[in-house]
Amino acid sequence: MNNIKKGDIVARKSYNKDIIFVVKKVINRKENKIALLKGLIERVEADSDIKDLELVDKNQVKKCMDRLNDKLKQKAIINKDYKIAILTQDRQNKEKIKTGKILHLDGDSCLDNKNSLLA
Repeated sequence: MNNIKKGDIVARKSYNKDIIFVVKKVINRKENKIALLKGLIERVEADSDIKDLELVDKNQVKKCMDRLNDKLKQKAIINKDYKIAILTQDRQNKEKIKTGKILHLDGDSCLDNKNSLLA
């Protein structure tokens, strides 16, 4: 049996280790143990049987974080020419405009810390 505990970094074997999680809590049940998981990079929460989890090597986590940082830097370089502008009625403004919709805004402190490092 795995010795997985709160705070461990894990991946789910049944999902081909597609997402890296941090164990938030382990629930002991009569028939098995269930882990409540929070995505390390992706904003997702899940649960999983302890038997389906595998500890992730620190080097693998570092590689994953480095890949994410590289992607963010590339996007920042690509998007640095965009400016937010307000179009007037006569459409005189010729600046590039980047628009979007906010789907959800919350107070996740982990996300705030990541964003402040990138600003």
